[in-house]
Amino acid sequence: MAGSEIRIKNRAKLKSTRRFIGQRMSESLRTMPQDTAVFDLESGALMALKDELKTKNKNVTVSSIITRIMATILRDYPLLNSAVAGEEVITYESCNVALGIGLETGIMTVVIREAQDKDVFAISDELREKTDLIKVGRLPLDEMKGSTFTVSSIGVLGIRYSTVVLNPPESAMLGIGVTEKRVVVQPDNSTAIRQVTSFSLTHNHTLLDGYHVGIVIRLLRERLENPRAWMGL
Repeated sequence: MAGSEIRIKNRAKLKSTRRFIGQRMSESLRTMPQDTAVFDLESGALMALKDELKTKNKNVTVSSIITRIMATILRDYPLLNSAVAGEEVITYESCNVALGIGLETGIMTVVIREAQDKDVFAISDELREKTDLIKVGRLPLDEMKGSTFTVSSIGVLGIRYSTVVLNPPESAMLGIGVTEKRVVVQPDNSTAIRQVTSFSLTHNHTLLDGYHVGIVIRLLRERLENPRAWMGL
């Protein structure tokens, strides 16, 4: 056998879902200058609240809590809830948060519309219902469209950071990485074991730069320190 020969196991036609994803991601990278900030935030209060709320509603997850928090940030910092359209910047009043759902065929999204007006329990229930439907191919296509911001839970796959690619025309996307126990140096130079979650925030540099990203990270940090106040309950 010639040394340069490569044996082929199978040939298959590229599935339409994979072709669509490839086209969307190519469009995103071609039309938007993108940058990703990676950062870690203490999340002990978040995890404790998740455990507490789960006793009242089994559908509560880290993703649903952060979806609620991000909806309040989109509301309070409208630049993050904006998109570039030609020579215009469109700022949305609706905070429609999409969440990526990993399937064998590819990552699909479910959209929580008007998330700024829904409490964490309503978001959790809607997310659970739509996730169940999308997994069996019964979620209407309209329920996967119309988002203004996307959250991707990459941590469930054991990933700490990822240069998540924007979903056009959105201007930012948050990746939620793994949560780990780490030794953290305290202000008095003592050390303590804390729960820490890793995040990735990709943004369109046409609209947002490091200054704006810093504001978003500060808001997220402040709201993770006292997440209960932002649950809409």
